[in-house]
Amino acid sequence: MTMRRPFAVCLLVASLLCGGAAQAQFGGTQSNKELEARANQAESRLQALEARLNQSLVDLQRQIEASQQDLRTLRGQVDEARNELEQLRQQQRDLYADHDRRLLAIENGAAAGGVSPATGGLANPPDVVFADESAVYGEAFAAMKAGRYEEAARGFETYLAKYPRGPRADNATYWLGEAQFIQQQYDPALKSFQAVAAFPESRRLAEALLRVGDCQAALKAFRNARTSYSKVVSTWPESEAARQARMRIEKLNAEGR
Repeated sequence: MTMRRPFAVCLLVASLLCGGAAQAQFGGTQSNKELEARANQAESRLQALEARLNQSLVDLQRQIEASQQDLRTLRGQVDEARNELEQLRQQQRDLYADHDRRLLAIENGAAAGGVSPATGGLANPPDVVFADESAVYGEAFAAMKAGRYEEAARGFETYLAKYPRGPRADNATYWLGEAQFIQQQYDPALKSFQAVAAFPESRRLAEALLRVGDCQAALKAFRNARTSYSKVVSTWPESEAARQARMRIEKLNAEGR
């Protein structure tokens, strides 16, 4: 009886040790599975976060591009207002000069200098031409602001056909390019923006060259686009167009183009 008891105790201890080892092994396996499951969950959450972040960046880029387009439109409106004011001043000067010519003709008793004897007025008064030119351009620009880009393009083309060297010809050429670019007509837009260079006194030169680069980039001519952007920076370094050109060059660098 005494001899059997220690033996039984040994068996009991051995059984407990084996059971504990098995439980530890099972517990370790279960812990590894839990860690793996948690890792998979973390990875899934990270992927979802990256997807949301990428979408947010895309949305932000779209908002920036839309804001830039709105800014260009607003600047165009400011320029148009300035041009309108200058044209009104010029019209007033022309009318004063015409009035002086009429008075001089009356004093001399002759119908000279384009004065009509029957009406005592000019055969082709400058204000009539001015009103027609202003109306053609105004209708095209109104269509542009309203987002009717196809109609706007036709209007600017009509203006340029009637007044190729008119007081708003440079702006009409530029906005024709914008209307074409928005419609993804990159080849015609490129030609329109390049044509602005025919007006060396235009305030649109820097913006037009920037958009030349945009057209070239859209046409996958990245080397030409980089050249155009660099020229904007070197020619008008302090302009808003130069700031935009630098951003576009950085983007080309980041994309390896």
